[in-house]
Amino acid sequence: MKNKVRKIITAIFLSGTLALNTIPDISAETLNSKNCYIYAAFENITVRKGPGTEYDKIGTIKSTGKITYIDEELDKNYIPWYKVKFKNGKTGWITSNYSRRYIKKSALPEIEKTEKYVSDGTAYGNIYEQISDSAEKYNAVGVQVSVIRGSDGKVFDFAYGWADYGTREMTVDSKMRSASLSKVATAICAVKMEEQGIVGLGKNIEKYWDVDIPVKVSLKTLLTHTSTFFNLGYKNTLEETAEQLQSIGSFNTKKKPGKASAFEYNNFASSIAATTLELASGVPIEEYARENLFSLLDGDLSYFPGNIKDTDNLITHYDYDHSVELLPKTAKKMVFTGNIGDHAGNYIGGLTGSASDIAKIFSMLANDGVYGDNRILSEESVKTLEKRYFTAKEHGGKFKQCLTLRYYKKLYGTNGLYYHTGNAYGIVSLASYDPVTKNTVVVMTSGAKQSRDKRGIYKICGEITKEVYKNIDKLQ
Repeated sequence: MKNKVRKIITAIFLSGTLALNTIPDISAETLNSKNCYIYAAFENITVRKGPGTEYDKIGTIKSTGKITYIDEELDKNYIPWYKVKFKNGKTGWITSNYSRRYIKKSALPEIEKTEKYVSDGTAYGNIYEQISDSAEKYNAVGVQVSVIRGSDGKVFDFAYGWADYGTREMTVDSKMRSASLSKVATAICAVKMEEQGIVGLGKNIEKYWDVDIPVKVSLKTLLTHTSTFFNLGYKNTLEETAEQLQSIGSFNTKKKPGKASAFEYNNFASSIAATTLELASGVPIEEYARENLFSLLDGDLSYFPGNIKDTDNLITHYDYDHSVELLPKTAKKMVFTGNIGDHAGNYIGGLTGSASDIAKIFSMLANDGVYGDNRILSEESVKTLEKRYFTAKEHGGKFKQCLTLRYYKKLYGTNGLYYHTGNAYGIVSLASYDPVTKNTVVVMTSGAKQSRDKRGIYKICGEITKEVYKNIDKLQ
């Protein structure tokens, strides 16, 4: 096995500053009522006495529009809530699920447009030109790319743009949430637990929840998005979640579990898979992954941003319209509680690290379960993850649905790639690997437009990934 990553080669061309006119030259840590505002994006938004649904309702915002921003706090599910002030002087809290935080135009700086980056003809230059062009085309604030070449295990890292616009540059060590790439790490935990005899992927999850569930649900159907669960909202306690599982109203009874016709990408089902693993093992997924995956990769990874080692490198997460989605100071408060069933959403979208950290996970899969000197999964477990169950359709694209992973034949000049995409808190991502060459590519972006190509893959990530696979063998 040649995947012994020892030498890391980085390419950081931060002089090629992005020409954005919607992000201010101020620290996002200092956002206040003087430099930003809240926009109520929906009608009839509930206003509460405190930051969470458990607080009393004190009013309703009946129409969309601007509101004065005062502060921000997290609720029990780590969803940001904004404290706002109304024209009558009264204050209240509204969820970020239905509102957005923008920088005031008066706080926007004059930003000089830089010259277009032109490749010097090298593989590095070609890749960086594509990163630069795609970042500008899709108006990204920052981009990270990590490449692990299968033939010799060498790592090539790229960073472009800003971690906190106008204050901190994006570097190869910057940390961000990887969005739904998290689901792959959780699926790895599932097959590892099956190796250890803790779970059976095909068994009814009633066995682990100790409740009667009206439809047969297994980890396999949950991880292939064919459980027939509706995409429900998360509950705060295990007891409330168990009630959801026991209700026939939680299921689309017109569909048959495990069949291609039942496919529907489902965050709720993925969170149920994560909690099932916790109940079966008696160990929170964060602790299990730390011992059985993260520590063996020599990376700085956690499902909770506040629990990575290098929290000072957390970026500000900007959404596609450059509203401020997540501040570093807020992300640091998203910490592991140690309780089974808490914050299941983090196990499907919260995995935090750099593109380089995430690439190690996918490179391990590319190398049949081995990373460096560590065998993390058996070859059989990797085959279980890679098994192609059926052809699925989503966002206009067709692909082979595997156990969380997806497979697309003849993609980006390869014979075929296993991959997964992500989109949350303004982070748009794509991780992929070639099972033949063992090459691995991870692209993570902040603040980019979220348009998709004909395959259903985010265009900014796809364009950069294609250029990387084209040049990967020429990188020096």
